[in-house]
Formats: sequence, C-alpha cells, structure tokens
Amino acid sequence: MLSAPISPERAGAVLTVDLAALCENWRLLNRKLSPGNDCGAVVKANAYGLGAEQVAPALHDAGCEIFYVAHLDEGIALRKILGQSPRIIVMHGANPGFEKETFRHGLIPVLSTPQQILSWRKFAEDADVLQETVVQVDTGMNRLGLSEQEFMGHMNDPERFQGLTPLALMSHLACASTPDHPLNKTQLERFISSLSVFRTKFPAAKGSLANSSGIFLGDAWHFDLTRPGAALYGIAPQDGGPNPMLPVVGLQARILQVRCVDSTETVGYGATFRAADGAKLATVSIGYADGFLRALSNAGTARLDGIAVPVAGVVSMDLLTFDVSNVAGSAAVPGAMIDIIFNTHTVDDVARNAGTIGYEILTSLGQRYARRYLPANPSGLGL
Repeated sequence: MLSAPISPERAGAVLTVDLAALCENWRLLNRKLSPGNDCGAVVKANAYGLGAEQVAPALHDAGCEIFYVAHLDEGIALRKILGQSPRIIVMHGANPGFEKETFRHGLIPVLSTPQQILSWRKFAEDADVLQETVVQVDTGMNRLGLSEQEFMGHMNDPERFQGLTPLALMSHLACASTPDHPLNKTQLERFISSLSVFRTKFPAAKGSLANSSGIFLGDAWHFDLTRPGAALYGIAPQDGGPNPMLPVVGLQARILQVRCVDSTETVGYGATFRAADGAKLATVSIGYADGFLRALSNAGTARLDGIAVPVAGVVSMDLLTFDVSNVAGSAAVPGAMIDIIFNTHTVDDVARNAGTIGYEILTSLGQRYARRYLPANPSGLGL
C-alpha cells in the first residue's frame, strides 16, 4: 500500500467517494426501522475498500453509534479514528490470548465458538472485568456461530456463560438478498426461538439478525440491532428490481494512448479481440492490479464523452484498451478520462459484466487510484 496520497493530476485513475450519498443511504436504512432499533454500519475491509478513515467519521456524524469490523486490528484502528464514544463490534471475536487487547481498546467481541466463550470467561473472571460481548448462534448459514446443540448445552449449564455480559445474541442470514427464499423464514423462526431461550438467562439482551438485505425483508427480521454493510456503499440489497440506494462510487481512468488501426489487427495478450480496419483504440492506465477484474476482458464497458465503449481484448495488470471508434476525435485524446463506474453504470453493473457480485468489485478497488472524497453534506450528493 502506498503511504502518501496520490494527486489526481499524477494518477492514472481517480476514485470518487460521495460521503453525502453514503450518509443518505444510512439514513434511508435507518428510516426503515422501528424507533429504538440501532442501525449500525459495517466498515470491515477498510470500509469495503473505500477508506474507513473517511467513511466511519462521516457515518458517526450522521448519527451512527455502532460499527462492525471483522478483525481485532480493524477494531483497534477504528477506535483510534472514532474515539471512545461509539460501540465497535469485532465480528470474528478475539483470538485466544488477545482478550486483554480487545478489552483495553473497548471493543466488543462476537463469541461464536465454545472455545471463544471459555477463553473470554476465563479472562473476565481472572481480570475481574465486565465487558459487553455478543454471542453468535448459527441458524442455517453453517459458517460461524454456536450450533443448536452447543447453544442449548451452554444454556443448560449454569457455568457456561458465567462472567459474560452479553449485549446481544446474533445470527447471520444466508439468503436475504433473495426475498422469497424459504431459508429466510426458517432462520427467522430459529432465531426467535434461540433469542427467547437466551433471554431467560439474559433478559436485557438485544437481538441482531438483519444485514443490509435483511432490513428489506421486513420488520420481523429487524429485532434490536441491524448491521447494514454493502447497501451503505450503493450496492443493491436485493436481487432484481430497482436499487433504492444512492450510488457512492465513481471511477475514471486516464487515456494514455489513442491509435487507429490501419488494417484488421488483434489487440492485447492472447489476441482475443480483432479490431476492424480503421478502428480507434484507447489504452488507459488501469488493470486487474487496480481491481478491474480480468473477467471483464472483452466483456466490460465504459463511457467516453457520454458514449458507451467496450473493452477490447484481455485486461492486463496495469493497462486496459477500449474500442472508441464511435467517439469524436476531440474527446478521444491522451489525457482525457474514461468513465468506468458512474451513476448509471454502477458497481453492480460492472459486477454483472464480470460474472460476480458488487461486493467483490467494491472491495477489489485498488490502492493506486487518487481518491477524491465529496463532502458529507447535501451539496455533495450525486456523482
């Protein structure tokens, strides 16, 4: 990772992050919830690649008081950015032996395994501390969380949760982006049952089930704490239908060279694209090292001077070629910027062309871009 900011003038590409749109997305999600529900923000993976140092304070200023990260080090870094006020929940919990570090930084670990629970219990008892935790139960994802047997074994043993101060019981939806998937209802029923049992021991414990997509399933899935992530950054929360979220990301790449092909010629590695006689090609300073996936070879599109231009050939590590034959010569010149991601060709659109999901495109955006942050106020809305 480069240590110093890159200026837009020097950069081969410019990534724009609209903090006002980001905050408005959080407000939209928050408005869908009942009063008293805490709408948090998932800022793991450096705020999905967009920069936690800029994204998290903007969301905090907008009213967000609970943040979610994946790893302990992410939580420690975020605590330095946000100060002591908000809750920061570490979804992967604390690795054995790092409970003290978690406590010292005021982080809330998610405890997903019997070993994590035992290690935290021992630390809390030995250090004589009270620290909020979140217990995760699996309801059908079969990824992280106590199995039903493990959960009931802990509930039936008066010592298993001794010394814990649970903020919430948590689970994770597997198919929330597909509203009519039967697993959504199954997981809801299992979570209601588990939460009811959990509250016999911890009456004040909150429930947390809904991610971005889960918020759109309806009130029954919301409980007390929601954990939106991708939707904050403009990714569509549900498959099919219109996307209610504002676009947050824009990406432009600088043209390095324009050439006209004198005869029918192939373009790029592997000679997979054949340019017609007289075709005009523009090569830009971006490639798969910058997160423009190789799967977009001969499949991606962009826009120059408002005109759609297709990817010509295989995506290289640092370079990418477009067929700009339909663009006027005055626009297709070295130094001009081609729009890669914009408000009508979003991260989700790029993902569809690549045969993947918006999450992968977003978190793959590279570190070599100059990054431009539009301010978190109404005047900053709209890329």
